[in-house]
Amino acid sequence: MIERIAAIRTLPRKGRRALTGLLEQPGLRLAATCLGYALLGFLLAGGSVAGRAMPFAVSLVAAAGPPLRALAVLIGGAAGYLGFFGLNGGLEQLAASSLVFSAVCIVDRSELRRSGWLMPLLTVALSLLIGSLFLVQARFAPGAVVLFAARLVIAGVSVRIFSRARRNRSRSGLLYLLFCALNGCAAIPLAARVNLGQVMAVAVAASAVGTPSCALLGAVAGLAIDLAAVPEVSLTALLCFAGLTASALPIPLKPARSLAFLASAVAGVLFTGGQVPELVPAAALGCCLSLPIPRFPVEEEGRDVRRRLEQAALVLADVGALLAMPEPLAEAGAAGVFDRASDRVCGSCVLWSQCWQRKSHETYLALCAAAGPLLERGTASKEDFPPSFAENCCHLDELTAAIDRELDRQAGRRQFQSRLRECREALVEQYGCLSSFFRRTAARLTRREAPESRFSPELGTGAVGKGGGSVSGDRGACFQGGEGMYYVLLCDGMGSGPEAAAESRRAIRLLAGMLQAGLDPSGALGTLNGVYVLRGDGAFSTVDLLAVSLVTGEATLYKWGAAPSYLKTAAGTIRIGTASPPPGFGVGESHKAESHRLSLGEGEMLVLLSDGAGGEEAGRRIAEWGDGGPKQLAAALIDRCQRDGEDDCTAVALRLHRRPVWTG
Repeated sequence: MIERIAAIRTLPRKGRRALTGLLEQPGLRLAATCLGYALLGFLLAGGSVAGRAMPFAVSLVAAAGPPLRALAVLIGGAAGYLGFFGLNGGLEQLAASSLVFSAVCIVDRSELRRSGWLMPLLTVALSLLIGSLFLVQARFAPGAVVLFAARLVIAGVSVRIFSRARRNRSRSGLLYLLFCALNGCAAIPLAARVNLGQVMAVAVAASAVGTPSCALLGAVAGLAIDLAAVPEVSLTALLCFAGLTASALPIPLKPARSLAFLASAVAGVLFTGGQVPELVPAAALGCCLSLPIPRFPVEEEGRDVRRRLEQAALVLADVGALLAMPEPLAEAGAAGVFDRASDRVCGSCVLWSQCWQRKSHETYLALCAAAGPLLERGTASKEDFPPSFAENCCHLDELTAAIDRELDRQAGRRQFQSRLRECREALVEQYGCLSSFFRRTAARLTRREAPESRFSPELGTGAVGKGGGSVSGDRGACFQGGEGMYYVLLCDGMGSGPEAAAESRRAIRLLAGMLQAGLDPSGALGTLNGVYVLRGDGAFSTVDLLAVSLVTGEATLYKWGAAPSYLKTAAGTIRIGTASPPPGFGVGESHKAESHRLSLGEGEMLVLLSDGAGGEEAGRRIAEWGDGGPKQLAAALIDRCQRDGEDDCTAVALRLHRRPVWTG
């Protein structure tokens, strides 16, 4: 039996040797190379941004090298453009690919081909020539012009990057090629709402768990899928979270790391409310495919890692800027409603020419008179129209019914645009958070040693459920971060009981994980808010987050929907925070956590309270408190709640002590 197992384990090695021997034959090697380029061209042809075809395969035709390789890419790209976008959607890129291939054949043996800018310029020029014809057909609509300009830039830049990746095997070029290939895989469906791109993105991210490139590859893979269509939940954030969580665990075996990655990804899906259940089977299949993928090589020098992190930060910042698109054009209001309603009702009327040609001005004035009451009330009525119009209209009942339907559709479109705008802003915040995280991580690589802490924390906590019960919807956590930072978290789930406890526990776990991974507090809170907004199930948790430096004693208290806190100093007691909604009610500048700068270096005591433990009585007790420590104060506050509390009660008190300085 042992000999059989040993023989089975040697099969992969023997297979690789046999394949290498076959590829050493020139004919088979050329055929395999052309087949690989054709397959790559097919995948790149599926690349898109928000469902619009991108010229990745066109650029690869220009950068493939000899005409035979370019022909293979052309054939694969043509099949991809026609298969993924049809004749109407892929004809422009197919025509551009053909012209670029002709240019490759013409300049193949020319000395100009050695110039690194010839093929990018030719690709842009030929794409401009072909695209201009389609712009004329689109009558130079603003959206078509912007999309056309973006395609030209992408085409030229992609040729340059693909050429460098083919010649020098540059890591940035290979990452960009991986991004384009995964983006194209998103166009290949596997099952209901599951596509090949999602599976391969998970496989790439899971294969890098435990390496310095884990976050970078997760961001590249997730971003490639997110750009294919505006997602309900950012796959970029999900893959980065799963990769960083799995990398933080001391797991030596790759199958165990992949399993940890899968568990983290499933936890992330569940935390978003299960809005994207299709990611669970995609993650499972991707983790299985990640096992034979070799680990991404670890960089020998921190300089290369820092450069790549900075580049990833720039890419994510650019993506956030692209998502922050200008607002769509406003609807035509009453005019649009009347136009669509009249098209449905008046088109078949025998009096159409009289109302809309000979007496068009009178009809226009009648509709203008009806527009104000109609829009104010939200429904149409016969009394809204002037008598002269109402008496002559043969289909007034049908017209008012059609107007009501159009008003409902217009309200639905406005609601959809508002929701889309909110989702886009949430994604912009998440990408900004990831960009900031990469910059901070790159900056840490240049620091040689961490600063020495001058303070030590003394913490007192107390908690009790509603009515003295054992189940509380409040959750807290305290932990030490990098660079001498100390964090205290207090979250109060909406309501009470097991549901509130589960929600606050999820919020604590997510925030603590992001802070321990190195994200700044404002970015972590913005990500939590974005998750709540995208989840949209009405489940929220308030947040008290204290970030205090044990080096300087300076602190920042972030409050979002939480009960007021109290800072007890030698001069008196200061109340901190105002009533506000918890995270999850919106995005933008008006929906952010309050931040308060504090100093705890002179013996001040900060008290954080949940809703049930707060109130005037708690503030008075804190102000009258004597020389007792944080533990005694927290216990005294909770003792009052046990007697007359009608909600979950939690109190956290913190004070810093100076560490003794030893001199030799």
